[in-house]
Amino acid sequence: MDDLNQEIPVILDEIPEHEQHALLEKLANWIVRRNLVAPAILFLETGKPLNFLGSQMLIAFSPFVQAFFKGEQYHKIALILEKDENVELLIQMIEQRTK
Repeated sequence: MDDLNQEIPVILDEIPEHEQHALLEKLANWIVRRNLVAPAILFLETGKPLNFLGSQMLIAFSPFVQAFFKGEQYHKIALILEKDENVELLIQMIEQRTK
């Protein structure tokens, strides 16, 4: 049981940068494939000033998000989106895929 707790990161620094980027790309692709670009960008831009609160809102939307990101990935996405730069990077990735 302790092994499971060690695998799930508690802070953002525990997630390697290349994995953060890969998860953001996966999320951006998922958003674009499902034509959720406008609502996603609106949600991200609105939550940008309050990233921590915005990442906590992911918990409220978990039934929708967890359809794509399971368990550990979902938790990592919530941690990644706490950082301003990562939210902006996700918005840029989404916009690049819609051109």
